[in-house]
Amino acid sequence: MKILLADDESIFRETLAAILAKWPEHQVTIVEDGVAAWVMLNDTGRSFDLAFLDVKMPGMGGLEILQRLRESPFYRSVQVIICTAANDRSTIAQAIQLGTNHYLVKPCTEATIAAKLRQVGAAIELAG
Repeated sequence: MKILLADDESIFRETLAAILAKWPEHQVTIVEDGVAAWVMLNDTGRSFDLAFLDVKMPGMGGLEILQRLRESPFYRSVQVIICTAANDRSTIAQAIQLGTNHYLVKPCTEATIAAKLRQVGAAIELAG
């Protein structure tokens, strides 16, 4: 699975990257902000199956990226996991309304990440 990880918190990026590295079949690209994430998503030489997005990042937040993905027929198939410290009902409702596939509140456990990867993998296979 080709995964984009976008988060401005280095601790979370490193932690999630270490968890994802336990599955060598995944190719992970890591960026530090929303603008870089959007650039990667629009790079015609790349494609992603899954994007882990933080809600609040410099330049462009995860919800804005999610909205752009869902508005474009080219990116609708990208699975999105919003992974953020924001656990208020308003943010969760907005993410769901915009079409997130999953919503995780930080800190995330390895077991939770593994379960979500299995769910995303199954969804990709069904869509395939």
